[in-house]
This record gives sequence, C-alpha cells and structure tokens, in this order.
Amino acid sequence: MIGYGVSRVTVRKALDPLVAQGMLQRVAGAGTFVKNTFVKEHVPILRGFTDEITEMGMQPTSKVITFELMKVPDRLYRTLGIGKDEMVYYIQRIRYADGVPFVLETTHMSVRLYPDMSLKILNGSKYHYVEDTLGLKIAYSEHTVTPLLPSEEIAELFGLSPRQPIIRAANTTFLENGQVLDYTELTYNSPKYQLRYIKQ
Repeated sequence: MIGYGVSRVTVRKALDPLVAQGMLQRVAGAGTFVKNTFVKEHVPILRGFTDEITEMGMQPTSKVITFELMKVPDRLYRTLGIGKDEMVYYIQRIRYADGVPFVLETTHMSVRLYPDMSLKILNGSKYHYVEDTLGLKIAYSEHTVTPLLPSEEIAELFGLSPRQPIIRAANTTFLENGQVLDYTELTYNSPKYQLRYIKQ
C-alpha cells in the first residue's frame, strides 16, 4: 500500500469541494468514489472569463504560450464540424485574475472558419472578438467535467500540491447559426476559481 504522508482529515477536506459539486460520492463504511467518470452539461448562458473576472472586481489578463497551426486531430474533426484534413489553430493560454493563474486553456479552432485569429485577439477576449467584430452570436456550450489530480507542471503553475484535486472541463462552444466556435479543455485552479454557469 502506498502512503502519501497526509492525514485522513486533510484528504477529507481536500475532497469536500468535489463531493459538494457532485463529482465524488461518499459511501458509509466503504469510502469515497468517483460518482461518474464524467459529468456532461448543456450550458445555455455563457459568460467569458474576461467578463466574469471583471464582474468579480478583479483585473483579467491572458498569456498566450502556444499559437500554431496543425492538422486537425482525428478525434476532433467531427466535434469541430470540419473536414478531417483541415487545419486548426492549436492555442494554449493562461488566464489570470489580478496576476494569479486561474485557468489553463487548450483550444482547437478551425482556420478556415476563423482565418483572422491572431495573438492580439487571444491576448484579450476571444468571445468579444467573435460577437463584436465578426457579428456572430454565441449560443451555448457543452461541458464534460472531470475531477483529476494535477500533473507536476499544472501543480507548479497553480501553486498547488499534486494531491490537491482540481477540475477540468472539455468545452465545445456553438454559435446561433449552428457552427462550432471551438473545442477547449479548461483546467481550473479550483481552490481559487470554480466552474460557474447559469442553467435554465
């Protein structure tokens, strides 16, 4: 049996937020278990990170760490609604609130459908660009939410213990015209920033 050098009380407190969010389930006399492999939600009302952090009274900023072109991965061309040989942007951004890293985003986005995507746009609000500049209306997104333990790199970025549970959401965003905006995996600094949305 592997020991991790932490008390049962510490582990229980670390798992409490995931139990409260329905990700884990406690069974008396048996232990704590993942309730489902994932939780999938259809989210009808979206607020971008920039707007939400601003409403919380903090200053949002973004740092683009990867911005490159690649052939769409085989697992994603149907999700993005494009041809299997088309090119996509591969984007990684760290989203900050008052200088604290809150979210790591990894995004795949069609080059053909959004040919003007740039570092300048990504350093601001992608949602604002789509709605205010392109005149396209974002309709809803689908979230598949998974609890996990952070990798060493993620733990270092967020300043967490590798034993601190966090949340990752696989997010596909749709426009009102039925077109897919992007597929993004969002890894949350869960002790600082939790996934929030309004469901109707």
